[in-house]
Amino acid sequence: MVNPSGQFGHYIREMSHNKRINAYTLMEVTIAMLLSAICITICYTAYGLINDYYVGFRARNESSDIVLSLGHVMEKDFLRSRYIIRTEDGFECSSDTTKINYHFSEREIWRTFNTDHIDTFKVAPYGLSTSFEGNEVLAPDTLDGLHFMVLLNDGVRIQMQFKKVYSAKDLLRQL
Repeated sequence: MVNPSGQFGHYIREMSHNKRINAYTLMEVTIAMLLSAICITICYTAYGLINDYYVGFRARNESSDIVLSLGHVMEKDFLRSRYIIRTEDGFECSSDTTKINYHFSEREIWRTFNTDHIDTFKVAPYGLSTSFEGNEVLAPDTLDGLHFMVLLNDGVRIQMQFKKVYSAKDLLRQL
């Protein structure tokens, strides 16, 4: 048992006379909860807006990255090939050891490397135009110019243009 004459006893005597505990009222607790709910709602809404913006930003960057990769690979293939031949649905880059075929469909471009490796670029190409020395090439034949447009998911159109410079030796070897 606790001695009522000690410190703790003094506290018990005061409590019995006051009978009132220092605490928050029900109204104060309700207002604090309301303010907390408003803060949580603002934070959740801001998080949703930022998340939506980030998802759109990431999608645009991914489609841009695909176009940049396609342009880089095509440019490299144009430079390394000995000659480029128009095919029915695209073109073929040929050198002494490799053959790289590009096939254009309505929604994507396929790049086949020596019939073993296939890359798929998920972009919508349109307006494919091939030429040799300024004249349009429609049948399977040598070409030195390639021009087409790429339509991205958000409606942005990007122009792709490539040029091959042949040496006289390369053109005579092809004959």
